[in-house]
Amino acid sequence: MPTLAGTKLDKYDMLEEVGHGGMAVVYRALDGTLHREVAVKVLHAHLADREESRLRLQREAIAVAKLRHENILEIFDYSGTQAGESYIVTEFIHGPTLREWLDDDYTPRPAVAALVVHRLTLALMHAHKGGIVHRDIKPENVMIRREDGCIKLMDFGIAQILDNQKLTMTGQLIGSPAYMAPELINGRALDARTDLFSLGILLYQLATGALPFTGRNPHEVLNRIADGNYPAPSTVCPLVDKDLESIIAKALATNPDERHQSAETLARELELYLREMGVEPSAEELRGYFRDAKGYLVELDQRVSKTLMGQAERAAREGMHGRAIRLLCRVLEHDKEHREARAMLARLRVRERRMRQLLLAGAALGALGLVAAAFVLVPDPMRESLQLHDAHAAGATPATPTPAAVAADAAPLQSDPGPSDATDDAAALVDVDPTTAVVPTPTPTTAGADDSGGRTRPEPGTRPVRTPPPPRAPTKTDCVVLLGGVPLPTAKNLKLHITPRDGSVASARPIDALELPIEFAGTEATLTISDRGWTASRAVRRDECERGTVSLTVMPKPAKISFNFSGGASKLVVTCKAGCPEDLLGADKMASAFPSIRFEPETTKRLVRLEFNAEGYVPGEAAYELHPGVNPIEVKLQPRASG
Repeated sequence: MPTLAGTKLDKYDMLEEVGHGGMAVVYRALDGTLHREVAVKVLHAHLADREESRLRLQREAIAVAKLRHENILEIFDYSGTQAGESYIVTEFIHGPTLREWLDDDYTPRPAVAALVVHRLTLALMHAHKGGIVHRDIKPENVMIRREDGCIKLMDFGIAQILDNQKLTMTGQLIGSPAYMAPELINGRALDARTDLFSLGILLYQLATGALPFTGRNPHEVLNRIADGNYPAPSTVCPLVDKDLESIIAKALATNPDERHQSAETLARELELYLREMGVEPSAEELRGYFRDAKGYLVELDQRVSKTLMGQAERAAREGMHGRAIRLLCRVLEHDKEHREARAMLARLRVRERRMRQLLLAGAALGALGLVAAAFVLVPDPMRESLQLHDAHAAGATPATPTPAAVAADAAPLQSDPGPSDATDDAAALVDVDPTTAVVPTPTPTTAGADDSGGRTRPEPGTRPVRTPPPPRAPTKTDCVVLLGGVPLPTAKNLKLHITPRDGSVASARPIDALELPIEFAGTEATLTISDRGWTASRAVRRDECERGTVSLTVMPKPAKISFNFSGGASKLVVTCKAGCPEDLLGADKMASAFPSIRFEPETTKRLVRLEFNAEGYVPGEAAYELHPGVNPIEVKLQPRASG
């Protein structure tokens, strides 16, 4: 399709091409009547040459034009069914797409993921009430306005018309397989819940930095979506807690009846989740993130840690020690050096260990009919220490402990993190038995003789009841990691970073083989590879390591081209002639806004041929070998001869 840049389309001066895909070409244009900047999206001829398509596009344009919402791209105009070119005119957004934002070293945070998806959910609430189903939710269809961080969902009507038209022509699906709902794949009826599944995929991706459904080819991806087969988000990113994991699981239910039944329900769950994290679900909050992402994340981690600490303290005061421990572990995920969290976690674990000992002693006494005497049997130093812990949890200032109580406090802590929630506290207390429990021997009615009258009874007093010691959990975990997605010669230039989740010192291991033996402290760790061109991240547990090798997929980062041109990158037009993705081939792009080029897994380079044009210079063309990450390109053009 020849470019319309530099021409006039009806009342619109087509200034430059800013987007190009299999669906349409997008131009930045000037409305000659209202003198405002607009975006003109022109459908490709093969999609606009049928009257049926034009009429349907008209219906969609009219319907979407009624959707007035701050997070929906506004439609200004439509070409009409009889125009030579079929197009839609919308507001023009200065800023990147969410896809470009993700590709540019995005740092996953569950709260940020919930903020972004919450705004999109509000947009879909408005659209669904108007009877519009988007069908093509993906990062490429979300714009971020640079001036205020407002996000805009776009391509409502076009996604719907193109979906049906493509099915009519080829019987194949259109769109990004990674974001499709199962009913889109299986040809079942679509409704608003179809959009919510795609939102669930986006929520997963933003929270973890990875897609839930991946594969070596689109067919494999679609099969996994249909089967509902994806790794739990918390195993990919340890920052994801059970609450957000539950929201994601519901959104990604294969059966639409098991998902959130409306965008309003999903929005409400995200609002509750954010407020419990100390984050207000507002446009202002999201604006702060997009204005200064790095600074915002530092402040966010501090705010979330403070909120979770408050919740942990309340849980401890109310006796819900399992919940308190879980909350404290979440604090340490955000800030491994948080002193208050570490101190409180140590106190709770000491208390838990003592309560286990007390419960065990009580159980043994119960077998002898002496349960009422259980607390009396607790040594004075331990009883005093427990009372001190009770006073601390209640907020009171405890009396100065005796040396004996201090000695009791110095006992080693359990290595396990404790029960996972409040209801498990009592059951968890009997899981770990002390090696020895001291139980009193009842005084016989006839001293010196047993019931048979033939054997001498032991002297009254106490005697040790021996129980076999529990197996001690190893302090370190051995694991074998199988690296995928990257060839060995490239992998040898990378390092695997191992961060134990118990707060132990992180380590970095050179990579000398794709099957890599590692060791980490405790039972869980986060494995990451962060390089200028490659990235990987996942959480790993001891039980996974014991079952066999643990897979870690290393993905190439998109190639980001940095053009250096003496005449100024803002004046340089770049056209990809070969080697680029289909949506870039033949498209004129300003060098300053040239999109990143994504790599397939296990791909280390990509050959492209680029053409350069700039006013006052002779056009030039050259071939380049692109690699994952930033690729600087020096552009040299000959000035045109004057006259």
